[in-house]
Amino acid sequence: MLYLLIFISFIVHIVIFIYIKTLNNRVLSAEALAKKQKEQKKEIEELLAVYLLEIREENETLVETLNNSTNTIQKKKDKSEVSQTVESNDGNNHTSTRSSSEDYSTVNQTASYQPPEIEEGEETFEPSLQAQVLSLYNNGDNIESIARKLNCGKTEVELLVKFQQKNS
Repeated sequence: MLYLLIFISFIVHIVIFIYIKTLNNRVLSAEALAKKQKEQKKEIEELLAVYLLEIREENETLVETLNNSTNTIQKKKDKSEVSQTVESNDGNNHTSTRSSSEDYSTVNQTASYQPPEIEEGEETFEPSLQAQVLSLYNNGDNIESIARKLNCGKTEVELLVKFQQKNS
């Protein structure tokens, strides 16, 4: 009987040692993975730092190029301006400047960009579909007539009214 207990003890010890070895391997592999991730993180940070430096250098060269092109444009503009004296019908002398369009044909298009002018006309206000639906609904129109007037679907009108009632 004693031999049987000793044999079972050895088997239990062997199983426990195998289990401990397996756990140790898992811990070591997790540590190795963490170390590998730290190395990759450091490598990525270095690559990003280099990339940012390259972008900064490119931006500086772009700024220099733009400054140089604006200087050359200004020089060409100064050279091409010609003053002329034009007499009006009432006999007064007016001085105007004219620039040659041929000189500007070689200028970069981005440098000669003029933003569109804002027209100062009467602004028209057009209410949204939701505002129109709610206005007609509040005036007492039913959903079908609103849908016909605004040329939209009946369910769309129903949803807009329901959303407004829910939010109110």
